[in-house]
Amino acid sequence: MKKLILPVFLLLACGNRIYAQVDVQINPVGILFSSINVTAELGVSEDFGIEGGLDYDFQNFDIGDFDYRNNAIGFRAIGKYYFRPEDGIDRWTIGAYARYITGTASTSGDAGNDREEVKNTKFAFGFYTGYKWVSQKNVVFELGLGIGRNFVRTYEYEDGSEVDTSDIPLLNIDLLGRLSLGYRFGGSNKK
Repeated sequence: MKKLILPVFLLLACGNRIYAQVDVQINPVGILFSSINVTAELGVSEDFGIEGGLDYDFQNFDIGDFDYRNNAIGFRAIGKYYFRPEDGIDRWTIGAYARYITGTASTSGDAGNDREEVKNTKFAFGFYTGYKWVSQKNVVFELGLGIGRNFVRTYEYEDGSEVDTSDIPLLNIDLLGRLSLGYRFGGSNKK
């Protein structure tokens, strides 16, 4: 209970400063690649927003005798500063993000025999930039790109042994892309 006192106090202290504006978005392109990405962004001020996101990957495919399955869930938070917004949190933005992903990937050959499963975990920080358009009917469209570094990136077999990835430096790079569509609840409308 004591751990909740400070966050609740800060929320109440800032309550009159938080705009009643929330942008809810989904990445429709991700669905084509077996990934669901949804976000909600709260306007903290006219030019600053905090976004929370949930990602779910469910890639499953077969190529001949080779079978691949990947299921992962991820969470991310982005703090965004908007330059010269016209209608709340919109137009060009820069910010920082944190992302956590955990899941399992498995492969097998010969129609399911000798399945090998690997648990993967990653935690990354990075920088984000993008542009958000808001229509008169509160439809939101956002295009953005983030690049960062994985501070935690582990691959572990079922028996507890870890996969050595030290010879693959590209695994330390974290990329975040978005092409999202959504709706704005609350806030002002363009006239």
